[in-house]
Amino acid sequence: MEIDKTLVLAAPVQRVWDVLLDPVVMGECVPGMQSIEVLSPTEYLAVMQVKISFVSAKFKIKTNIAEIRPPHYLRSVGTGDDRSVASSFKQSSEINLTTLDNGDTQVHMHIKVDVLGKLGSFGLSAMKTKSDVMWDAFGENLRAKLAPENPRPLANGQPAAPTSAAVSNPAIETPAPWWRRFWTMLFGRR
Repeated sequence: MEIDKTLVLAAPVQRVWDVLLDPVVMGECVPGMQSIEVLSPTEYLAVMQVKISFVSAKFKIKTNIAEIRPPHYLRSVGTGDDRSVASSFKQSSEINLTTLDNGDTQVHMHIKVDVLGKLGSFGLSAMKTKSDVMWDAFGENLRAKLAPENPRPLANGQPAAPTSAAVSNPAIETPAPWWRRFWTMLFGRR
């Protein structure tokens, strides 16, 4: 499955870049992320819970940054598995940051993912629907982290590099529209 997503953020490219490279902040933005361990500056081990339809999986994910051109381009590769539901995946992600005329930053992500096992049997439609819901939640969480009233201190413009961190996703304060509640009921929490 290939996923192309674009997001415009009201922040300069360098600020967005710093946040994207901060594993704690990214973990707080990704729906279902439970923990991240920094193995090296380019290698991470994460635990993420995902529910599609009636199957819930808890993936252990190993991610490597394969190519980096600060502050505009990053390519990563990763694998994950959950033996309890006999599912695994391989992914490759590219992130491109572009400065817009008004100073905002456009984030474009191209993700290739192969899901195998029980979760892979749900088909492209269910997987795309789940990825859309997760992307929307990620965008909302990232915008909140970049909001001027919620700056995360970075040492000398560089993200902090903790050895491990538990993360939790902030609750969305406004009630979800009826269609989102319906999808949540069918596919689980986003």
